[in-house]
Amino acid sequence: MSCNLKQQHFSPNAADETWGGITFSITSSDDTKYADTLARVRMTWKDSTGVVAQTLDSDVSGEITIDSAVAYAWGFTVPDRILSLAAGYYSYAVEVTDSGGVIDKDYIAGTHQITADPHA
Repeated sequence: MSCNLKQQHFSPNAADETWGGITFSITSSDDTKYADTLARVRMTWKDSTGVVAQTLDSDVSGEITIDSAVAYAWGFTVPDRILSLAAGYYSYAVEVTDSGGVIDKDYIAGTHQITADPHA
């Protein structure tokens, strides 16, 4: 299972200000991709040295909501929130796991700048 949604860059936002979150859905008729149900979604931010700075997980209440887990129609929401990230440049990746245990570690990936100044 692989979906090419690389380099989805988020608009910068200031530390201690609310990030707008994301909502994603896909409907597919592909006989191989998305044939199992969506079981888990994780989103991880890494700093410029590759160290994990924050992780959100659908297995943790309130962090990521799986809106649609049915085969061929997946959807999830990462709600608005204040991120626990210091000012800097981060890479992020969304990892999805289907009910068959297949994991796509960078289903959606890109960059996210956190600024110190809310007016930057």
